[in-house]
Amino acid sequence: MDIPYTVHARPDTGLYNAKIGIWLFLASEVMLFGGLFSAYIFLRVGADYPWPVHDLDVTLGFINTVVLIASSVTVVMAWAMLKLRKFGWYRINMAITVICAGVFMFNKSLEYKAKFAHYAVKLTDGTMLTGHLPHGYQVKFEGATEFNLSVPLKTSAVTADPIGHVLPFIEGTAPKFKTEGGQEITLDEASFKALSAEAVKKAQEAKKGTASIKLIATAPIKFAVKPSEIFAYTDTTITFRDGTTATGKLADDKMTIEVDGVDARGVAQSEKSLAFDHRYLGEAWQKAFVENRDHHITKFEKDYPTRDKSRSATLQKESLFFKLNSAEPPAAGAAHGDAHGAEAHAPAGGHGDAHAHHPTVVLEKKDFTFFSNFTPKLNTYYAIYFTLTGLHGLHVIAGALVLLYFLAFDGKRLRQDPEHLANRVEVGGLFWHFVDLVWIFLFPLLYLL
Repeated sequence: MDIPYTVHARPDTGLYNAKIGIWLFLASEVMLFGGLFSAYIFLRVGADYPWPVHDLDVTLGFINTVVLIASSVTVVMAWAMLKLRKFGWYRINMAITVICAGVFMFNKSLEYKAKFAHYAVKLTDGTMLTGHLPHGYQVKFEGATEFNLSVPLKTSAVTADPIGHVLPFIEGTAPKFKTEGGQEITLDEASFKALSAEAVKKAQEAKKGTASIKLIATAPIKFAVKPSEIFAYTDTTITFRDGTTATGKLADDKMTIEVDGVDARGVAQSEKSLAFDHRYLGEAWQKAFVENRDHHITKFEKDYPTRDKSRSATLQKESLFFKLNSAEPPAAGAAHGDAHGAEAHAPAGGHGDAHAHHPTVVLEKKDFTFFSNFTPKLNTYYAIYFTLTGLHGLHVIAGALVLLYFLAFDGKRLRQDPEHLANRVEVGGLFWHFVDLVWIFLFPLLYLL
C-alpha cells in the first residue's frame, strides 16, 4: 500500500505530509534551542566570576559560518536541479553540501582538540594561569612496600582492584609480593582472586563486614599517577581509587606548566598576584603586566571618558588577562602589543617545541587549588559551550547522513520517481537550513559577544 500525499499536496493544507511533519519537528527544535539560549543568557547575566569573552577562535568560527551558509545554498540548488531533472547537477550540489558538513565538523574537531590540550590552573589567591602541561600532572610516590587492600562482603561502590587501579601506575616492572602468611606471589587477576576468596572466608568466620588483605612488596615501588586516579595522599601514604593504600614516601607533587596567560581578574591587587612570586614568573613579568594593564586603562579612559571601567568586560580582560608571547619578559614599552613584545623566542634546547616560546613554571601543590583543561569541568561557560556546539554538531552529522543517503542510496527513486525524491530533498533541506540558522545564532553569541 502506498503512503498518500508523499508526492502530491493534500487538498486541505496544500502541503504534502512530510513537509507538515518537518515543520512540526522544527517547532520542537526551536523550543529546545530557545531554552538553551535563554539558559545561556541567564547564566551569563548572573555569573559570579569573570565571564570569558573572546576566548574562542573567531577566524575558525567565521570560516565555519561561511561553510554552512554555502552548504545551505548548494542544498537549495540540489533541490532545484532535481525539479528541473538535471540529475548531474543535482548530484554535484548535493555532494558539495555533504563535503561542507564534513569541513565544518573537521574544523570543530580542531577547536575541540585545542580546548582539551589547553589548561587553566587556579592559584590560592584567585589568579588563573593558562597554558600547557608538557608532561601532564602526576603525583610521584616512591619507596612503597606495604599495601593494604579492603574487599567489602556486600556490594559496594569501592572495592580493591589492584590490577586495574594500582599496577598500571608502577614505574618499571612490578615486583613480587609476599602475603601475611609469607607466601611469595606474582600479583595478577588469578592470584588476587584467590587472595580475595581466602580473605572473605576469614572475614565471614570472624563476622566482619570487610575483608582485609595486606601485601609486602619484595622491592620498593615507584608510582607516577594522575590525581584523578587517587582518593588522597600524604607525605607517607597514597590511597588509590579502589581504596588500596600504599605506605612509602611522597617524591613530587609539583605541576610543571608552560604559561601563556596570567588572568588576574579574580585578584584584589592584580600586581601582587601569586603568579609573580620570585619562585614563579618573577618581578620582570610583573613589570610587564603592570605596564600592559596601565596602558589599556589609560587608553580606555581617553576613548570612553564617561564609561565605568569596572563594567567593561572587554577592558577587564585586556588589562588583567596578560598574554605571555615570549619565553622572556618583553622590553619596556613592548608589553601591550608592540611587534617586538609579541615576538616569540624559543629557549635554547627547545628543538622547535610548539610551546617552547612560553615561560615554564613549576608550581608547588600548596599554591594551587584547582586545574582543568578547557572543558565543561572548568566553568559554566565551557559547560554550556560544549553543550550547545556539541548538540549542534550532532544535528550537523544527522542532517549530513540523511542528505548523503539521498545522494548515494536513493538512486532507484531518482530514476523511477524523481518528484518524490525532490520532496524528500526539500524536507532534508529545510532541516539543513535550521541547522544553519542555529549556527548563525551560536557564532555571535559564543564567539563575538
